[in-house]
Formats: sequence, C-alpha cells, structure tokens
Amino acid sequence: MAPPCPPPDLMADLVGEILLRAWRRLLADPAFGRRYRAFHRAPPLLGFLHEHYTIGGLGTVPRFVPTVTRSPFPQRALDDCDGWRILDCRHGRVLFEIPGQSVNLVVWDPATGKRQGLPQPPIPHYWSFTAAVLCAVRGCDHLHCRGGPFFVVLVSTSKVRIVRSHLYSSEGDAWNASDDQGPGCYTTRKPSALIGDDIYFILAPWDTILRYSLGKNCSSIIPPPEAHDIPEGVALMPMEDDSLGFADVLCSRICLWSWNAGPDVVAGWVRCRDIELQTLTHFRNYVEVVASAEGFGTTFVSTDDGVFTIELKSGRKWKVGERGEYFAIFPFTSFYTPDCASSILPLPAEAH
Repeated sequence: MAPPCPPPDLMADLVGEILLRAWRRLLADPAFGRRYRAFHRAPPLLGFLHEHYTIGGLGTVPRFVPTVTRSPFPQRALDDCDGWRILDCRHGRVLFEIPGQSVNLVVWDPATGKRQGLPQPPIPHYWSFTAAVLCAVRGCDHLHCRGGPFFVVLVSTSKVRIVRSHLYSSEGDAWNASDDQGPGCYTTRKPSALIGDDIYFILAPWDTILRYSLGKNCSSIIPPPEAHDIPEGVALMPMEDDSLGFADVLCSRICLWSWNAGPDVVAGWVRCRDIELQTLTHFRNYVEVVASAEGFGTTFVSTDDGVFTIELKSGRKWKVGERGEYFAIFPFTSFYTPDCASSILPLPAEAH
C-alpha cells in the first residue's frame, strides 16, 4: 500500500497570517502583559510632557514629546487642554491645573482616557501652589496601577510666604492639612521627587527643599547645597542608596549632590560626582537641568541646541527635544503596546 501523500505546503502569505494572528492573541492576553511587566521590573520612559507657549506667548498648551519610535500619546488627546498647566506626572497619571477663579485640579489617566476632577482644596485661589500625584497602594510595584487609588500632595504659599501642605486621597475624596512651614519661601512649578514615603518639592528663593512625609503627614525644610548658585535650574532625584539627590549646572559641569542624613553623621550635602558637558556635546551658551526620570538615573537638560537626556553613570546623551522654552518637563513612564496604542489611549473623557 502506497504511503499517504504529504499535505501541500502552505502559501507564504497564509503562514504569515497564521503567525500574525497567533502573536496578536498572545500579546493581547492579560497574562502575557503581567509576565512582561514583571520581567522588565520597571516601565519604560516613553517621553515627557511640557507646556508649549502659543503664538505671541499669551498662553500655553500641554504637549507630549515621545522618546520612542511610536508615540503612545495621540496629540489630539491634549488639543482641548488649552491653558491647562502641568503640575506633575507619576505612576501613569498626569496632574493638571485648570486656571480660573478657584483651584481646579484634574488627574488624567492616559491609558484609560479618564479625567477625574478633585474637590477644591481649602486654600484661596490667589495663593501660589504646586502639587504631586502618586499611587496610593502601599507596596505597589507600579507596573500596572492604572485606575487604582491615588494621592495628591499640594503645597501652597500664603501672601506672607507661609508654606502649607495638604494631602488628598481619592479613596476618601477629601483633603487633610499638615503643619505649616515658614515664613520666607514660596512655591515653584518644578518636578517633585518621591523617595520611599517622602516627597520633595523645590521652593524659592535659592531652591530651598520641602520634604513632605506621607506616613506622618508633616513637612520639614532642607537647605540647598552651599555651592549651588543658579536658582531654579535644578532637579531633585532618588540616588542609588535611596538618598535625596540634587543636580544643577556649575560652569560647564552637571554637579550631583547627595543628602546625607544618617543616624551617625551630621545631616548635610555631599558632592558625589561631576559630569563634564563640554566633552559630551557642543553646548554653547545655555544649559539648565530641568528634570530627572525617577528610577532611570537620567537627567533632562535644556540647552540652546534642544533638550537632551544624560545618563548619570555613563555620561551618554541623547537629543529628545528641539529648541524651545522648557522651564520644567515631566517624564512619563508606562507600559504600552504600540500596535494597540490607539485603543488603550483613547480621547480622554470629560472631567467631572
């Protein structure tokens, strides 16, 4: 008896279609997403948000600048946010202020498109303020905390420069006040830094630092390094030993300090490293540190040639933005699937 004939070969196009469908089914499986995030441990840096000045410089509009090939943000998702001010960006959420006759804050989750308006904090609308947003789940690895509870820490300054902190919890939908600090300082709209249960803000003048403790609901003041002499051109960051880091530019170098507050030493700043900029690129007249990507050991610097990221360990740099006015930028980190970006990042719903 003759052996059966082998099945005919599949056409190349049909093989490709089968493999494509199989891979799509695998990538769309929630279990794969969980395994992928657990393997990589930290979400990638996808880009940064900043406020783009409109023609004539009379207003601003939020803009997202991608640092990956496929942008996860459709710019149309921000087109209806004229005049909105970016306050913070962390754990997959963006915190905005909508200017008006009251303090109007909105938290946007780009992955779901949801905008959540917050109750008005108990401060007058004419007080200056800044704020930070963060995941409220203790022990969360922040690999997939979208849609969960969150905190907002608001730091405000009265007319006589008394600094007051308030904590908002999305679970209780209420604000709680902490102790006051001052007088003598006022808030700036520079990015904050989260280290453990403490969140740090830059105050003016001379880049004084306010440390707010989430667990104790209290605040304290940390002076800047004595050698620091360029107000507002700085960034705060977590260091490898989980101490507070401070970066600014002196002459042609990025200078890094670490806040040493151990039990056996007198608290103070230790200058731990300088990065020579002239050997990295042809920066000419203007260099300013504008942000730090938490967990990446990377700073953002604004120069007369554009915006660059600089790895603190290696000194390697990448140009990530064109020339412009970048007083502050807010790095955005998250997991996303490029082929499905339009479905996981829809146009945001209206705030409520």
